[in-house]
Amino acid sequence: MNILLLTAHSIAAYDDVRMFHDMGHEVFNLDGYIDPAHPHVDMRPALPQVPSHPELRKAVDDLGTTNNLEAAKCHIPDKLLDWADVIIVHHYTERWIVPQWDRIKGKRVIWRTCGQSDPRLEAVMKPYHQAGLQIVRYSPKEQPAFEKYGAFAGQDALIRFGKYPSDWYGWTGKEAVIGNITQDMVGRGPSCGLDFYLEATAGLPTRPAGPRSEALPGGVGTLSYEAMRQYLRDIRVYLYTGTQPASYTLGLIEAMMTGTPVLSITPRHMWIPELFEGHELATVPIRPSHLRTIEESLRWFIEDPDIALDTSHHQRAKAIDLFSIETVSAQWADFLGADSKAIAA
Repeated sequence: MNILLLTAHSIAAYDDVRMFHDMGHEVFNLDGYIDPAHPHVDMRPALPQVPSHPELRKAVDDLGTTNNLEAAKCHIPDKLLDWADVIIVHHYTERWIVPQWDRIKGKRVIWRTCGQSDPRLEAVMKPYHQAGLQIVRYSPKEQPAFEKYGAFAGQDALIRFGKYPSDWYGWTGKEAVIGNITQDMVGRGPSCGLDFYLEATAGLPTRPAGPRSEALPGGVGTLSYEAMRQYLRDIRVYLYTGTQPASYTLGLIEAMMTGTPVLSITPRHMWIPELFEGHELATVPIRPSHLRTIEESLRWFIEDPDIALDTSHHQRAKAIDLFSIETVSAQWADFLGADSKAIAA
């Protein structure tokens, strides 16, 4: 099966290009992995095993605009449309699906939600679902949350994001510090829980990572892929601050699957509280009743490595159960049918 994948997030692109290729499909990414052997960004490794489809890349290059990738997403070149059996769109459905619906509706078009929807967008997309657009949800929180607001666009499958457990492992917690990785918490502020983070960690040992984290106490800046994996293995506890309005993020999965103990922000801090799932995913197996605040819980993890170890085992098992590439690829194989096959361990 030929899958045309439209993304705006290089890590999600890496995960899906790799997964669909391993499932036996041909996949072409209109994003950072348009040439899998030479990705546009270095946040994740190259995928030299994935065919690059130079004839499709040429059709994009020939557009001759200042941003050929965005132009191709907004008006998919005919050559790509002729090639594709399935079009999977993660983001910006009002730019990438709605204006060209009449051109693409003859294909199997899938909106793969990724935590960027809201009641307004749900209402916009509902008629397209009724007209044949398929919707694959990434969180069970989406349906009840959006139904509460009377704006649920629909659902054809619930398939979570997938990660390879062999990539994420080896937590030791040898550094008694609180970690966090976001896409520019300082710059994005409320969108990445900055105020919550600063209040919760005041006076505690911290080592945040990510763009502009140097501006925060103990910040280490942007890390390479390998340095980031080691960072997750070393820190004692990860304070998850979420990203508005997402139910959960790839960063949460990677921390939990590594075995890094996670304490999470709660729904009351989120713009759409009913939509947030991070606090339910990152549960702590034992939490004494006297720990009334997040600050007390963080200190407890810093001071008691055994509790951190118990949480590590519990959360990694949960992450593998929900997000393992074996589980997720089997769900995609069932949904896509035809030439799909699940990824074996």
